[in-house]
Amino acid sequence: MADEQKCSADFDQENNFQTPNDDMSEPVDDRTKRMVAELQKHWITEYHNSRERALVELTEKLHQEFLSDQQNIRSELLQQFKDELEHTRTDLESKYRDQLKSENAKLTEKHRREMSEAKKKQWCCQCENEAIYHCCWNTAYCSVECQQTHWQSHRKLCRRKKTTAATNAQTSTTTAT
Repeated sequence: MADEQKCSADFDQENNFQTPNDDMSEPVDDRTKRMVAELQKHWITEYHNSRERALVELTEKLHQEFLSDQQNIRSELLQQFKDELEHTRTDLESKYRDQLKSENAKLTEKHRREMSEAKKKQWCCQCENEAIYHCCWNTAYCSVECQQTHWQSHRKLCRRKKTTAATNAQTSTTTAT
């Protein structure tokens, strides 16, 4: 053990190291200062470089996460919009179908009433307006002019003329007997 202390002291003296027994206020030689300064400079440079790399990596990672989150948010919003749009479209189609059914029922009822009213009326054979003059069982006219205009074709088929002649003939035969 004494040999180790002697070796250590020799080594310290050769390299101008101060031992704990020496006074701490003595200056360390320039070479050691330079080495410590270079090491310190090297470590600071390494620290800044590795810090810069870590910051760049962290920034890139955070940027990628941000972009990914933005894409997810866009996708979710787009899906929500599509769902809302589909729901609105379905609602509108349902309302439209209901309105169409209602309108169709109203128009069908209106048509049925109008047809019923129209069937109860007689119509002019000449101009198809509502008739007020009746000739025979299926012939009527809206005015005297229409009756006179149509008479040339109707007289061949008119049953009133034949019915009146037959009635007159029966009346005269009955009166004669």
